[in-house]
Amino acid sequence: MVYRALRHDRRMLGFAVFPLVFSLHQFVEGVVWWSLERPFEGDEFFRYLYTMIAFLVWPVLTPFAATLAETDARRERLWAGMCGCGALLALYLAVQLAGADGIDVSVVKHSLAYDPGFERPPLIADIAYLALTVVPLVCFDNRALRLFGASVFLTFVYALLHNRAAWYSLWCMSAAMFSLIISFGIRDGARSRYDEVNPSMS
Repeated sequence: MVYRALRHDRRMLGFAVFPLVFSLHQFVEGVVWWSLERPFEGDEFFRYLYTMIAFLVWPVLTPFAATLAETDARRERLWAGMCGCGALLALYLAVQLAGADGIDVSVVKHSLAYDPGFERPPLIADIAYLALTVVPLVCFDNRALRLFGASVFLTFVYALLHNRAAWYSLWCMSAAMFSLIISFGIRDGARSRYDEVNPSMS
């Protein structure tokens, strides 16, 4: 997918790395699963790494990818502003994680529930996180990305209702499955760029 973006539409590179990040995230969680059955020295590093990707990467990467790909100046400024907000939220969560007293992990309904050892962030932080990871997708001028964004939001609702204790593990796994939709977004983006450059041929 990254190769396709490099070849056809470099503006979509930010979105093209989503499946790679999802793959890394799921690999890390696989190690966490393994460590529950067979603990090993340093296994808590993978708990922290999984949580860091969930807390710190997505609220920044999603609006950043939208900023990189956007062609409308007003929306580009909006996504850039959201990227700044995502960086502030990530910094806040990073400070919380740095002071955490470890991360407890348990199995709840066949998913992993991560419980970082810090005081739960206020509700506004949860709302901001959801907005930063969903709005740039559902409002982006690309059909496939809007479909992916809708899938991300619906899987969030499903995860919260079905397994609240392990919601972000279940949410990330479900979103990873739908991330292949992004490949169609890169194709659509390349086609729209071609139409802009060659309007007489469209």
